[in-house]
Amino acid sequence: MSFRHIDMPPDTARAALQQRRRLLLDRIAGLGNCPDTEFAQQFPSVVDAVEAAFRHEEALLELLGDAGLHPRRAHHASILCALHRTATRVEDGDFERGREVTAALEAILRPPPLAAPDAARRPGPLPH
Repeated sequence: MSFRHIDMPPDTARAALQQRRRLLLDRIAGLGNCPDTEFAQQFPSVVDAVEAAFRHEEALLELLGDAGLHPRRAHHASILCALHRTATRVEDGDFERGREVTAALEAILRPPPLAAPDAARRPGPLPH
């Protein structure tokens, strides 16, 4: 992220985005463990929460003048399109598809794990 337009330290902006994302991921994870009827009842509100989180993220990035805003908006739009299509299927009783999409959404939104240092690049023991 590159920030240009407002006086907000980049670390503060990243922390705000990460906190919002963690809250969203907690809600999505909770949905995955629900019985089918509860899943069907909660799925639309999770879709609404994803939309709200994406709007918040995009608004913050716009204020910050982030250069990657437009590709991120396109990515968000494709995710939301899939979620809305799935919401219709969940309403029709296709809970399996809803759970698949929920698991995929969680994987997409979860930040990648930090990579372990490459063992081949680690210096060996010092000679005696």
